[in-house]
Amino acid sequence: MKRLLLYVHFNKNNKVSDHVIYQLKHMRSLFEKVIFISNSELSEQYQQQLVDFVDEFIQRENKGFDFAAWRDGMEQVGFDQLKMYDSVTLMNDTCFGPLYEMAPIYEKYEIQNIDFWGITNHRAYHESKNHYFDEHIQSYYKVFNNNVINSQIFEDFWKNIVDYTNVQDVIDHYEIQSTKIFMDAGFKYESVLDTRALDAKNLLHPDFSYYAPDVILKEKVPFIKVKAFQSIQSNGIAYYMLDYIDRNTDYPKSLVVDHLSTVGYPDLNFLLPSKMITPLSKTVLHQTVAVHLHVYYPELLEEFLDAFKNFSFDYDLYLTTNTDEKEEIIKEMLKCKDAKAKLVRTPNHGRDIVPFLALKEELKKYDIVGHFHTKRSLEAAFFAGESWRTELISMLIEPADNIMAHFEQKQKLGIVIADIPSFFRFNKIVNADNENKQIAPIMNDIWKRMKMNKKVNFHDFNTFTMSYGTFFWAKIEVLEPLFNLEIMDREIPNEPLPQNTILHAIERVLIYLAWDKEMDFNISPNKLNLTPFIDSRTLNQRFYISPENSDDIRLRYVLALSIKKLKRLIVYRFYKLFKLDTTKLFLKE
Repeated sequence: MKRLLLYVHFNKNNKVSDHVIYQLKHMRSLFEKVIFISNSELSEQYQQQLVDFVDEFIQRENKGFDFAAWRDGMEQVGFDQLKMYDSVTLMNDTCFGPLYEMAPIYEKYEIQNIDFWGITNHRAYHESKNHYFDEHIQSYYKVFNNNVINSQIFEDFWKNIVDYTNVQDVIDHYEIQSTKIFMDAGFKYESVLDTRALDAKNLLHPDFSYYAPDVILKEKVPFIKVKAFQSIQSNGIAYYMLDYIDRNTDYPKSLVVDHLSTVGYPDLNFLLPSKMITPLSKTVLHQTVAVHLHVYYPELLEEFLDAFKNFSFDYDLYLTTNTDEKEEIIKEMLKCKDAKAKLVRTPNHGRDIVPFLALKEELKKYDIVGHFHTKRSLEAAFFAGESWRTELISMLIEPADNIMAHFEQKQKLGIVIADIPSFFRFNKIVNADNENKQIAPIMNDIWKRMKMNKKVNFHDFNTFTMSYGTFFWAKIEVLEPLFNLEIMDREIPNEPLPQNTILHAIERVLIYLAWDKEMDFNISPNKLNLTPFIDSRTLNQRFYISPENSDDIRLRYVLALSIKKLKRLIVYRFYKLFKLDTTKLFLKE
């Protein structure tokens, strides 16, 4: 069959996501010709990624959304030439897939000579008193056969598409009407999943592609909408959607994770399990590595030097400290351990961050940088700093070979941080409301000062995925904005350092620097196998019930129950007085 694909693309970051390449690659054989129409301004680099999968590329201004783009594609082909095709497929990049082979679906509808078809449809529906949806095929995937293409109504419809600026106008005038006018003309349609008779009583709206991803997956629909993972309704089930795709299809779930991590925030709950570092085979590292260790407590240096011995890759070590006495202790320890390092003197200002930034010109010469410090926590109990430091070493320094293997194999990996140290699971340290009030404004400020590309408001976050202790491994391009940030002395308080400073903001902003570079972050797991019941008991605290107030609590419960019964009695008497039906009165309770 002679088939044409008009594929419309839009990416707010002006890139081509890997899930788009996958779609084109796996569907290329279905079509005689593929025309790629981008509503984003794509660089030559991204256009080159398409050459093996598309026949023509159209770069257009983002006007009129998908329908105007499909119109432009048809005009480039010419309506007379369109009539030479057995079918024209209109598709956009707002879905993941194909999860299953598309060839049998095309063959089925071609044998049946179906006039036009799609993946999912939307039933006729009154959204509100003033807004009515006609039955229609959803526009992310729609196929017209030659019967329709050769009709005058097809040509007239597409030639009269205008460039609406409001997406709802496009839905009302084109997505819905592009089914209705052809049905009114006598053409018949089918959809891979016909949702008209499906039970929608538990859905906010009867849009199964958005509100019922479980149905989409269980019914083996070949595409699932990107927005199905982004809806509030999917917050609690998106992890299981990913797992279902991974277990039941050949579609790489990494395509879902990678795309959602770049077009949205990278640390949504359901994405985090996919960010965990897993064991890899040892590999030859082709990247240069520097390690910075700030040694404020030289008595802890030996512990780090012993941990660095686990590295099987070459690296250059940079040490910073703040006094002559500490320098002498460090030199003696280096000699004792037969270790080489460049020792740099820095003032006791800005904890480990300012000394790290003081080395930026040296560190820029490397591909990957590790940053650590001799961690203690004078503000808390001994075990706070002790557990924090030893666990961070076990998560980021001892398994560094494996972390480097991930950097080597994952081109888009920008930074690796440690999982949450156990002290923060036994003790509720982070106050999300305080961070929103005190630290988010600083993060917004430095984001703006670093001239980052992506727009973000850190007040939108419930909490931050941070590099605890500011321990991390990162590619140098991720750190460049931080290196270019001019921090004024007055922004860093003198010791003892209070909470909610620019240093705490930097500790929390690092993974989002990678996100801004279209790169991802990974998490190195904590070796302690602690039950999540600890987190539940730490975080889900209720007010304290003492023996003195327990009787009062019981009294309030009895009083509330009595009031509830009295209300039921009054309502019941009211219904009986006015002879109303009382059979279903209290069923919902």
